[in-house]
Amino acid sequence: MTIHKPTGWNTWDFRGFNRLVYLQNGRTKITLLFAIWDESVPAPPGVRKPGKVCDTFRWTDVTRLGPHAPLGLPAVLEFKVGETPYRAEAYDYDGTLELKVTPLADARQRVVFVFVSPTDTPPTIGSATQGTFAGCPVEFEGAAWPSDYFLNINEPYAVGSPGEAAVARVSVTKRPASPDDVRHGGRTLRDVRHGDRALQLSGAEMIGEGALADAPRAMIQAVAWNTLYDTRGRLVSSPVSRDWCYDWGGPVVFCWDTYLLGALVTYESPELARLNFETVNAAIDRIGFVPNYHCAHGAASLDRSMPPIGAYLIWKTQVANPDRNWLAKVYRQLKVWHGFWMRHRDGNGNGLLEWGSNAQPYYEYPQLCTDEVNIRHSAQAAKWESGLDNSPMYDEVAFNERTNTHELDDVGLNCYYAMDAESLAAMAECLGKKRDAARYRKEYATIKQRINELLWDDEHGIYCNRHWDGRLSNRWAPTSFLPLTAGVAPRDRAERMVREHLLNQREFWGEYVIPSIARNDPAYPDNDYWRGRIWGPFNFLVAEGLRRYRFDDEAAELARKGLDMFMRNWREDGGVYENYNADTGRGGDVWNAARLYHWGGLLVLVALEELIDVEPSGHLRLGSVAFPDADVRNVRVGGGLYGVRLHEGVEVVRDGRPLLECTTRAIVRLPLGSAAGEPIEISARTTGRLTLHLSGEAVRPARVNGRTIQPASNGEATAVYNW
Repeated sequence: MTIHKPTGWNTWDFRGFNRLVYLQNGRTKITLLFAIWDESVPAPPGVRKPGKVCDTFRWTDVTRLGPHAPLGLPAVLEFKVGETPYRAEAYDYDGTLELKVTPLADARQRVVFVFVSPTDTPPTIGSATQGTFAGCPVEFEGAAWPSDYFLNINEPYAVGSPGEAAVARVSVTKRPASPDDVRHGGRTLRDVRHGDRALQLSGAEMIGEGALADAPRAMIQAVAWNTLYDTRGRLVSSPVSRDWCYDWGGPVVFCWDTYLLGALVTYESPELARLNFETVNAAIDRIGFVPNYHCAHGAASLDRSMPPIGAYLIWKTQVANPDRNWLAKVYRQLKVWHGFWMRHRDGNGNGLLEWGSNAQPYYEYPQLCTDEVNIRHSAQAAKWESGLDNSPMYDEVAFNERTNTHELDDVGLNCYYAMDAESLAAMAECLGKKRDAARYRKEYATIKQRINELLWDDEHGIYCNRHWDGRLSNRWAPTSFLPLTAGVAPRDRAERMVREHLLNQREFWGEYVIPSIARNDPAYPDNDYWRGRIWGPFNFLVAEGLRRYRFDDEAAELARKGLDMFMRNWREDGGVYENYNADTGRGGDVWNAARLYHWGGLLVLVALEELIDVEPSGHLRLGSVAFPDADVRNVRVGGGLYGVRLHEGVEVVRDGRPLLECTTRAIVRLPLGSAAGEPIEISARTTGRLTLHLSGEAVRPARVNGRTIQPASNGEATAVYNW
């Protein structure tokens, strides 16, 4: 059984970002909530006293996210109550929380601090601004325990003066530590904590410059502000959105969303990536597959799963420096899930998979969405299993109640299954399980053959879904390009598909990419969820395939387009959107594009990986030929800390020391843990020189644009390659 036992202050509580919780080995010790009292709010009919305590906030109340450490504090954001803007700042000084709430405009509202946990615990009041709660020393600035101004709040609270900032300090140590008492790098924390420098307190954060300016920070903030702790299951995760968890009554983990999140955060916080992988995998031990969702209160989709991309993404985050003990645990779980698919989702027995929904076991969750009670073992439930809830690909597809599946062999699912088999084979090889590795390689070869035999439309030059009556579907989505990601497409088919379809502006290309259904599909104008809008997961998965097949220029352009769209929205309204309009690039133009939904940040990840990326094939990919000038620093890969500068050439440092310099734009793929003789791969358009600082690594030949060369010179510390 997986149990997480974090310790420290954080915004752990799903009920709102305004709840600061201290966990002690995974147990809640104390919770402090900040609220705003607005006495100008008119009284409801029949009530004599006006005023309202504003203590429930949603992401629509936030005007700008600020920095937030991945698994703790500091945390800074700006929000509104009515028309009054506020800034909330929370810092952790060796166990002392300092929480400051500041109005950013003139107002008569008051800041309120409420001690909501543990319940039934009275404070000990030493003075108007000091005391203890649950054994924790407390002090206030600009606020006081109530003495002559009282609010209808049952829990212990302190209230501030009208229109003034207020500070609460709560210590789990003997006394509240002042920010002047704790030093960091020779300076007091008060000196270094403010503004965008706040994350210096929690270690090196990823920093982007040039084309990537502000982008890594935006990507991580949308995750860190949504990172929660499930106090029942005792699991840390970063759900799709805190708002969704509020609506579902507790932390809710969606399958492929959470796996993608693990890949998204691994370059900043490998620890947070692992915690999320473990949380989504936890359900495998209970029900034998990863459900579409599972909730803190026990609810889970017992009838259906979601795209099986866990092994692919976990291996991608492990290949640079595998932790074999940890990998062995998740490998056992992923093996179980892999076996689910061919047992339950090959309804017509042709060796290809369909999305589905099982009839048994029967279950009801009446407090969840009303359609969840009534729509199970149905075509809609099978759509939910695909993760593409309302995709036009499934508009006219029948659900077979006997086989529990759609009557449609799905190109996306079969490619995910191929990726799963290939990744499990790599894991098994890493763990010394030769027999398992051989079995999964055979499964990969078999599904690859079936995809190429039955899901290729030679007339149109594209992979597509196949109806059980033999018809090839003409509803094309980005899933048609997943044979690239899975490595199953022959080179000639890959080139034709990219040339005729991906880069075709009547279908998938354009100023904003990639739409979730072809632009010339009748459903594209709907601009509704998976009916035409742009989604981070598709951009990420297609980029993985383009790079695998060395369509590096196309991958760079895809990355640039996605980044530009993301940053335009972030800079204009602070949104990290669930999906985006494929005609205007706007995220906030429809109601069902959640504003702070973590996987919108995959658009940044695709761009960041233009500079540095760990490829599941076992290569560290560095540099770009076609991406705009950019820098990224403090990227965590395989236990090292990397920085990449992309300008007229490429410069890479590792742990503060030079790793390589290239005099021209190039893509350099360094083998990871491979046989000593495997060459470095270099793609470049012009002549150049690569200097590689070895640091104990073996000297290798290089393959430049397909031509093998030897180092022009090499010493104990460097190898130089000229072309």
